[in-house]
Amino acid sequence: MYICERMEKDIINTTIENLRRVVGIQAHWVKKGPLDGEINLQINGINLNLLTEIKKELREYQLDQIEEIHKKYDNIIIIAEHIFPKLKAHLRKMGIAYIETNGNLFIQNKKIFCFIDTQKKRFNKKNETNRAFTKTGLKVLFHFLQKKELVNKTQREIAQTTGVALGNIPQIINGLKKMGYLIPLNRKKNIWENRKELLEMWVNQYAIELKPKLLKNKYHLREDWQNINLNTEITVWGGEPAADILTNYLRPEKLTLYTKENNVSLMKNYRLIPDKNGELEVLEMFWNNIELNKTAPPLLIYADLIIEGGKRNIETAQKIYNEFIQPNI
Repeated sequence: MYICERMEKDIINTTIENLRRVVGIQAHWVKKGPLDGEINLQINGINLNLLTEIKKELREYQLDQIEEIHKKYDNIIIIAEHIFPKLKAHLRKMGIAYIETNGNLFIQNKKIFCFIDTQKKRFNKKNETNRAFTKTGLKVLFHFLQKKELVNKTQREIAQTTGVALGNIPQIINGLKKMGYLIPLNRKKNIWENRKELLEMWVNQYAIELKPKLLKNKYHLREDWQNINLNTEITVWGGEPAADILTNYLRPEKLTLYTKENNVSLMKNYRLIPDKNGELEVLEMFWNNIELNKTAPPLLIYADLIIEGGKRNIETAQKIYNEFIQPNI
């Protein structure tokens, strides 16, 4: 799943309450596999048991994954705090059931057709911005997820390693504690909890909060990407080409570079042609490539593949997770 257990429970509890109060549907949810849980719905005397996939806010990049799940389990239902109208229309077209926490829903199968889309978006006034998942917090988490021992260094050392202002560090750490991902052992040491869940949440929030703000430009390549000699101190491959370098399993279609070079330098050094429809997407590098690797860290490559979606990308992401990421989780 892509949200923490506390948030998951809030989404489920609010959904069940609004189904009863607003829509007149009785619901009962239990946490059990193979997905996030199972919900029982009582609609006009009809009893439905559906497998639940829970999201805080459904995003377009997640649709490929949901469609793959739907092929395997045709009785799934998406439960989310909010689903954009365009995405709801797509789910209906695919015949995939959904419920928003405000009571809007779509269910269509052999037993029943139920479609409600009259409730306004629910705003939770209790929600407050957690500094761990802001643009700055995500950069720090990027390093924490790769080196779990970093969190117990001094705050000044953490700031120097992550390139983030010192004043942000205690707020980010406190945010992780509030969500239960960090447990204080004593005054100087914390231990991690649910790092796999934290990784999944980081990928989701990276796609929403950070990655869109890193985009610099798009380009067309004059030559094969494999022939380009990068200055790896400040420019590295990400996404599909990086995954191909690591695994030799994926033939890249969409190319990604992370860089600290400006547009003029990129065009001069790598003979790139600016093109808004180009196959190469260039993003800002937000870490220091001390080891001078040709690729971004595996964690970021994994995130790029999950966000881009598609069967081959997901398979390759799993290979990268198993070999490079899981040992640090």
